[in-house]
Amino acid sequence: MLRLGIVGLPGSGKTSLFRALTGVVAEIGAAGRREIHVGQAKVPDARLDRLFALYQPRKETPAVVEYVDVAGIKAGETSRSGLEDQFLGDLRTCEALLAVLRHFEAPGLPLPDPARDFRTLEQEFILSDHIILEKRLHRVKKDIQKLPNRAEANREIELLERCLEAMEQEIPLRRLGLKPEEMVLLKSYQPLSLKPVLAVLNVGEEDIRREGEILDRYRPAIEGPGVELAAACASIEMEIAQLDPASAREFMDDLGIAESALDRLVRASYHLLGLISFFTIGHDEVRAWTIPRGERARQAAGEIHSDLERGFIRAEVVHFDDFMAQEGSMPACRAQGLLRQEGKDYIVQDGDIMEVRFAV
Repeated sequence: MLRLGIVGLPGSGKTSLFRALTGVVAEIGAAGRREIHVGQAKVPDARLDRLFALYQPRKETPAVVEYVDVAGIKAGETSRSGLEDQFLGDLRTCEALLAVLRHFEAPGLPLPDPARDFRTLEQEFILSDHIILEKRLHRVKKDIQKLPNRAEANREIELLERCLEAMEQEIPLRRLGLKPEEMVLLKSYQPLSLKPVLAVLNVGEEDIRREGEILDRYRPAIEGPGVELAAACASIEMEIAQLDPASAREFMDDLGIAESALDRLVRASYHLLGLISFFTIGHDEVRAWTIPRGERARQAAGEIHSDLERGFIRAEVVHFDDFMAQEGSMPACRAQGLLRQEGKDYIVQDGDIMEVRFAV
């Protein structure tokens, strides 16, 4: 399951966005609170809905994203020990971060400046990572004479020193162009500034028709390697999420909103992390499965069940578009040569419908 940590400065509206995304009732405005909130959101996919309508199975199982809402982050807080167990522990286990940036005026808060707020968050990520990696560097240097593989230890020291030098210049690790083997080593420390970030401008209701213009204004200052920008009005999205589908559609039409921002955010999260969906279908269940782009059929089968990966023989595959072009008929797909037999090294495509043949 994809897990994203929601972060933001106090007053950014991140907990409102969390509530809109997940439907979980969380206390708003409690900066410095110690507890975290965890909730899930279904990944919207019209293809899954069409498959469900076609098969009418007992169960429809969409892909799911889990969101973790932590306390509001104050500038300079990382230097205090109170942040270690809350900020680091809860966010380092997430695959990516969703940074909520205020773009509306509010009493008692400075004028909104999303670029400034993003820099503040980045500085906290970098400082957090610096503390962790500096401790690790000290430990490796101290124990190098006792380590069985000194060459490997020296490579780690070189990497850690390079990372620390960059962070001292306030450069996040995701911008260093690290090699795959270096990424693997650093991932064991779960550095925050290495994680992909979806930066979300939380706009006021008066700006929901100007989101494109606002995004273009801030892209040069915020977007970069591993960072993508999106926009949402958290307060409006929270209202939409509480309505039934018909009422929500009417409300959105009144506001001139073609699509819920929440749906766009979930899809943007998938794109940021290079994820795709494939489907399994039947009269018991129609289900979407999440895998990294480029994953092979045998590993994808393992997402369904470990036995399928272990005993993989072949996969019968048809793409959703081809399947629907034949009016959802597998015999027609087979007759047209659209239903293929693929081996373990087949690279699964977004929208593939798969049935795995296996023996254990």
